[in-house]
Amino acid sequence: MRSFTLVQDIATDPENHWRLFLDPEFDRAQYLRGFGFPAYEILEHKETADEVVHRIRVTPKLDLPAVVAKALGPRFAYTEDGTFDKKRLIWRSRMIPNILADRLRGDAVVRAEPAGEGRTRRICELSVDARIFGIGGLVESALEKNLQKGWEQGAAFMNAWVRDAKR
Repeated sequence: MRSFTLVQDIATDPENHWRLFLDPEFDRAQYLRGFGFPAYEILEHKETADEVVHRIRVTPKLDLPAVVAKALGPRFAYTEDGTFDKKRLIWRSRMIPNILADRLRGDAVVRAEPAGEGRTRRICELSVDARIFGIGGLVESALEKNLQKGWEQGAAFMNAWVRDAKR
């Protein structure tokens, strides 16, 4: 298992960060335009007094070594099951792949803190676990690289979105 933390600067206050982060239309634009994923589908989006549940299915665009690409196959996709706790202001999600679901998983915990006037420090605690004989470490390393790149693209996309909204 690999665990790592990313700290990102977002050019808006935490309240607006969460508003965008949880907006299905922003999410769709981020995955399709920002990440360039070929497929995105909302499976569920519901809000209660205590939480927001957001489930999506995506086909990612991944940069993988050949052996990992072969193991995951050409039709790799995943479901992301996410829940935002409104009281604690924490997002938790789990990646459930369409293949090797019993041996491959990814988890995320996201927090957003004020970082000065109109700024947010987003803290993303991420982990990947690949229990695949012989190549588990290689799969984890490749997924970690792709997750880091994806979260960096996500921060850049949100910052551009906020900047464009101010114009």
